[in-house]
Amino acid sequence: MPPASSVPMEKRPRMVDKLASVRGFFNAENVRKVTNNSALAAYFLPSTDAHNSEYLAEYDFRVKFLSNFSGSNAQVVITPKKALLWTDGRYYVQANRQLSKEWEMKTMNEPDSITVTEFLISELRRGDFVGFDPTLLSFDSAETMRKKLKGVGIHLVAVDGNLVDPIWANRPSLGHKKVTVLTKQEHGKETSVKIKELREKLVKKKCTAAIYTVLDDIVWLLNIRGFDITYNPLVYSYLLVTAEKVVLFIDESKLDETSTKHLIDSKVDIQPYESTFEYLKNWNSTTPDQRIHLSPATNYAIGSIFGVDNIVTDTSFAQIAKAQKNDIEMEGMRQSHIRDSAALVEFLVWFENEMLAGNEYSEIELAKRLDTIRSRQEKYVDLSFSTISAFGDHAALPHYHPEGEDGQRKANSKNVYLVDSGAHYRDGTTDVTRTVWYTNPSSEFIKSNSLVLKGHISLAQTVFPSGIMGGRLDTLSRHALWQQGLDFSHGTGHGVGHFLNVHEGPIGIGISTAAARPGGELKVGQVITIEPGYYLPGSYGIRIENCYETVKTSVPSGADNFLGFKTLTLVPIQTSIIDKSIFTESEINWLNEYHSEVLEKTGKQLLKNGKTREYEWLKTACKHI
Repeated sequence: MPPASSVPMEKRPRMVDKLASVRGFFNAENVRKVTNNSALAAYFLPSTDAHNSEYLAEYDFRVKFLSNFSGSNAQVVITPKKALLWTDGRYYVQANRQLSKEWEMKTMNEPDSITVTEFLISELRRGDFVGFDPTLLSFDSAETMRKKLKGVGIHLVAVDGNLVDPIWANRPSLGHKKVTVLTKQEHGKETSVKIKELREKLVKKKCTAAIYTVLDDIVWLLNIRGFDITYNPLVYSYLLVTAEKVVLFIDESKLDETSTKHLIDSKVDIQPYESTFEYLKNWNSTTPDQRIHLSPATNYAIGSIFGVDNIVTDTSFAQIAKAQKNDIEMEGMRQSHIRDSAALVEFLVWFENEMLAGNEYSEIELAKRLDTIRSRQEKYVDLSFSTISAFGDHAALPHYHPEGEDGQRKANSKNVYLVDSGAHYRDGTTDVTRTVWYTNPSSEFIKSNSLVLKGHISLAQTVFPSGIMGGRLDTLSRHALWQQGLDFSHGTGHGVGHFLNVHEGPIGIGISTAAARPGGELKVGQVITIEPGYYLPGSYGIRIENCYETVKTSVPSGADNFLGFKTLTLVPIQTSIIDKSIFTESEINWLNEYHSEVLEKTGKQLLKNGKTREYEWLKTACKHI
């Protein structure tokens, strides 16, 4: 279906009709089975899938279908009279634009925010029932919510069958693209070795088995990649690992002769995806005394099969292991970032020339132009997310995507342009943001842009002890902004996968609890972004983002456990829109050294590609200040 903003109003399904239809199921037979014949007083719908994916296949984007909100983070509560949607600071402006008058937006992670559970406690009465889809809420989250609601006499109940699905007449299909198998020259470690290491960790945890539900964990362990979710190289699947066997639950139509042989050779038993829950129930009932290792993302439908007393919930071993790239993975990340940086430079050269010549292009046209340039690079597979191409005040929306009528806005040289983009290559995944303004940038913008760059450099040049949580570094990226009473509402950095999710746990840099989750310690061999920003609603937005690898570094004390950041992204930062006077000598040296490396490595790639005009532009863009 076309984006809602491009569909004529008279052809859009009315939100009130959808809400009324969902409320019509509050007293359905599948509800009354779990509520002692009572109707629901509320229905809780997180925007995710059965694998707790951040980005969703359109097939699972129920919140978008129901509310028109297309952000990647949302929680919905529907009561007989209210419809509420919670989201975080990246999406406040977007949510207010996309939600109709029947909806109320609630904030997340703000000092005055209330949680979904707090709202339900304040709104409902003792004895009321709250329903949820057991495949869409994690076991841990459901148990925590259940206990809190039970304390005030409210019942949380798992309702089989999602209440949105019956009204979704034209629900998109999942597709049947085949998975691809990585070669040893691409993955660096055989599946058999990864499984062996996993089993050794299970023994240390005194667990007999592990169940994997998060899709990037599964494909990394098995050295395969899929295409079920746009821009995410994943395939819908579950994985059971015991001391004796490995069982993959997958739609077999997505396997060809090569992938089937690879799995069989890796001693993986293949079972139908739809048989997962029944298989696990039978296995659990016939195999007593199991102690199951589950990640916190495991859905309630699976967790409840085993019960609280028989599970250990902890960050998955696969997630922790894949965050530390092996030598082949890291070299692939380095090489893919050089090629990707050359592609972005090629775009920026063209863009600057076109803007200064007085030509205008829509945000959508610009995104397509960059996407096409990227697609020509060696080992390219797909974009790693939908390109953020934002002109003027659209740049003030951190996760804006050009679509529909909004995306037809024409860019010119007289205002800010922000482009956040990346790609998947067979040897790596990239993510980079640049902000440019060519003609008469305002002094206010230059000051803000300089503060953002100071924050980026401050974090990029720091050293830190191995094993700390990324949250402890976050202040470095915000300090310059904070001194002026400014801030940004998103995280400062996220892990990046190797030909995998562009947002990869468990590492991160930010003020949220996600940046301090178990297993999120910063160690050598990880890839993480640094991306401070500043957003002035209705005016402009700024973000400067690079990917970095964590490397061992020398310190005056001689200690050998300190790390630093080594750049992977090699794209010039526009120096004509910064105020040099507010930078320290150390910061200026960092920027000059960065540009020297950009010219050396990206310049070499441009010349290899025959892009001599782009190379001449790069020499000017990388001049020391």
